[in-house]
Amino acid sequence: MIIIPVAYDSFSTRSMATIVKTDIKIFIDPSIAIAPYRYGLKPHKIELEELKNKRKEIIELSKDVDLIIITHYHWDHCPNPKEEHFKILYNKKLIIKDFNNYINNSQKNRGKNVYEKLKNKSEIYIGDNKVFEFNNTYIEISPPLFHGAETSVLGYVIGVYIEYKNSSLFFGSDIQGILTDFTLNYIIEKNPDYMILSGPPLYHAKWDISYNEIFYKNIERLLENTKINKIIIDHHMARSLNYREILNKLNEIGKNFGTEFLSAADYLNIKNIQLEANRELLYKYYNE
Repeated sequence: MIIIPVAYDSFSTRSMATIVKTDIKIFIDPSIAIAPYRYGLKPHKIELEELKNKRKEIIELSKDVDLIIITHYHWDHCPNPKEEHFKILYNKKLIIKDFNNYINNSQKNRGKNVYEKLKNKSEIYIGDNKVFEFNNTYIEISPPLFHGAETSVLGYVIGVYIEYKNSSLFFGSDIQGILTDFTLNYIIEKNPDYMILSGPPLYHAKWDISYNEIFYKNIERLLENTKINKIIIDHHMARSLNYREILNKLNEIGKNFGTEFLSAADYLNIKNIQLEANRELLYKYYNE
């Protein structure tokens, strides 16, 4: 199994676009978006250029994929029908989040719109709580998982478990660092070798600081009860300026269990640039 982060917040802009190669080529959440405002500032031209370039890369990389998986209908995970890269979903096998059940109104409307535009163009499977096998690749889609805590108004996402030969991966988009026992227990049951996780939005004004303790406690419970070797933890968490400090704290926990925590940039051995988190500095130093 080969895991290729395509665009993530740690080195690009808002995204968890990931290619997984087994005996098929899978593209999970092949989209990208940008924060309309951060620190009261609109996106910097460097961010806009990155957004443009990564959309082109997503389009190019999608040409030979066998399967696309959409975990939910936020535009940094699902291509917006108004954007050019929406066409990558044409003439493909698609596994998508159920847009009628366990979903908030905003995502329901988006999901229905996406489905209507694709239903005559692609082979679509509703994924929630189902198992798929393509060649020798086993894919299990989780039941709906909370987009963060159980009190979240942001709805639900689907987790993706992929098993191929002697290797396994769990992809957890926007579960915000594992804040519910249901999500935690599901991942423990799957017991993957590798994990890709959207970390919590610690930077956000609406983030409840009481969730910090839940986050770290659940990470420790996860490591105590699984064999996970590496965890890429990125996305919302990489929008925090102290992202590296958080990773260091997680690695202090992980060293007791033989588990390494990395940003997607670390995993690719490239520079962490966190464009959104550093928007103020972009305007200060690159505003010609």
